[in-house]
Amino acid sequence: MSGSDCNPHPLRFGLIATIACLLGLSVQISQAHAADSTPGLTLAVSGEMVTVYSKSRDGCDAVDIPDAPARAIRTASGSVQLYAPHFHNRRLIGPDLLHVSNDCRVVFEGSERDDPAAFDDRAWITSLYTPDGRTIFAAVHNEFQGHRRPALCPTGRYIDCWYNTVTAAVSHDEGRHFDRVASESGLIATLPYRYDEVVGHHVGYFNPSNMVLKDTALFMMVFTTEARAQKPGNCLLRTDKVSDPTHWRAWDGEGFEATFINPYTTSGSKDAHVCAPVGGGQLRWPVTSLVRHAPSGLFIALMMNGAHDGGGVFYATSPNLIDWSSPMKLMDGLGESGYRCGNVAPIAYPSLLDAQSTDRNFMTVGRSAELFLTRFNTSGCRTSMDRDLMRVGITISSDPTVR
Repeated sequence: MSGSDCNPHPLRFGLIATIACLLGLSVQISQAHAADSTPGLTLAVSGEMVTVYSKSRDGCDAVDIPDAPARAIRTASGSVQLYAPHFHNRRLIGPDLLHVSNDCRVVFEGSERDDPAAFDDRAWITSLYTPDGRTIFAAVHNEFQGHRRPALCPTGRYIDCWYNTVTAAVSHDEGRHFDRVASESGLIATLPYRYDEVVGHHVGYFNPSNMVLKDTALFMMVFTTEARAQKPGNCLLRTDKVSDPTHWRAWDGEGFEATFINPYTTSGSKDAHVCAPVGGGQLRWPVTSLVRHAPSGLFIALMMNGAHDGGGVFYATSPNLIDWSSPMKLMDGLGESGYRCGNVAPIAYPSLLDAQSTDRNFMTVGRSAELFLTRFNTSGCRTSMDRDLMRVGITISSDPTVR
């Protein structure tokens, strides 16, 4: 299905499932293949699916659904918090990663402002970092949904008028409440073009991965579609000061020199303020999870191909976050857009977390981990807002000849 044919409903599909509806874009990205290389790691499913959260059993309101890849942190008080929120952002809390339950308190939500220049419409916490278990910094997937403002969206189609930005939020009370970092200082990644300059298809920077540490800096991936000078693919962002959102820089093809600007307050040439996607031909779909395999030092990226034929959860590895191996399938699966009557329930948002990781931000995995994902329950050959957050055990083995 191409982007021009895809018109998902934003409440029913959600953020990454909607992008899965547009995976025709992955064909464009993958045409310029890099040389194939083996991952150096083998990931395999080892166990039965376990329900972590059930919308019908645990939901707090109609839109309390797992709608983003699972992220986890350990707090200073000793609990583990698991986030996989919709735009009414909530947490699951427990003594460890494998024993969490839903906390109905909404800890963050966007203001649903009608002005695209406010960068504050509907918002999903999709990436977290805490240095001490008390203060938590978050990267936020922020959608301006123009289709909900008829005067700004002639077609009335969600996909035609979706303008996305990555913004910042912070909690100073172990995640009980997050505040949006206001004004221009709260922008992490923005297109250098205004909404009215690119309206007509979904554009911007989407779905931040979790953050990982390399040397002394933090890194995360964001997915982008094509918009003028911005090429489609997975952008790699780096910061040496996570407390200041303006310190994030993007890979420009040679180094981390690409800066992001506010197109509503900056004049002059704008085309230089875009990223150069990494992993062309290898990272063929949006990266939903990024961790470091502690025994080998390799980084692991998870992706979801939602296509009806050949779909599933894929992984690739990298020694440096720039150069990536060929993708390998971890498990079969369909995205919501690939579902046909009689198929198994579709899935989305794969994420890798290791309950035994000693890292407060679960950035590392060892010889085993848990694959978290969302299952879309079906009724009468249709999906709905009824979703479950699931996990299944994964083994990770190294090939000692490949580094």
